Amino acid sequence: MARPRKFDEQDVLTAARDAFWRGGYTATSVQDLAEATGLGAQSIYGAFGSKRDLFLRILDDYCATQKEGLESAVTADSSPWHGLTSAVVFEDGGRLKLPEQGCLMVNTIAALSAQDDDVRTRACRVYDDTLALFARQITEAQERGEIDSDVDPTETARALITVMQGIEFLQKSGIAEDEVRRLKHAALDMIERAVTKTADPEEVQP
Repeated sequence: MARPRKFDEQDVLTAARDAFWRGGYTATSVQDLAEATGLGAQSIYGAFGSKRDLFLRILDDYCATQKEGLESAVTADSSPWHGLTSAVVFEDGGRLKLPEQGCLMVNTIAALSAQDDDVRTRACRVYDDTLALFARQITEAQERGEIDSDVDPTETARALITVMQGIEFLQKSGIAEDEVRRLKHAALDMIERAVTKTADPEEVQP
């Protein structure tokens, strides 16, 4: 008969996540995880399988939480377009926050996706989900007359994802906050110009 677990699984997952987040997957040993969680190595193996199994479980939980948080931030504003663009540049009233150590998924992609099919599959799923969410918001903004109806929602969503990831990289790289703020405003201004319908000269009343 299996012995009952004597630990809180979520507490252990959180502690292990933070250990991976600090050190990265490769540099974090099972001993590091044992020290972070308070469990012995055998208990970790027994409860979660291998170090890799534990990490993928943590990554899946993290991505699910981030997906919910992003959707909540993007849809919180009464204006679909303003809600989306505010979230993209992390100026949404604090609903989205960039941790100092960066996004766990982005860090993992940079370190492992080139040689790890499971990580690459998860990265593609995150991208597809984000693209679909942004495109839905853009379509709704068009239906409400907030932006040009001729704009391609998917192409615009791709541009916004690029801006969002670029801002995250710049903030993590140590660039001064004032410069990052200027970059945000420049990016938003460029996007606003691209999606705002300009009047047809023939439609302008004399």
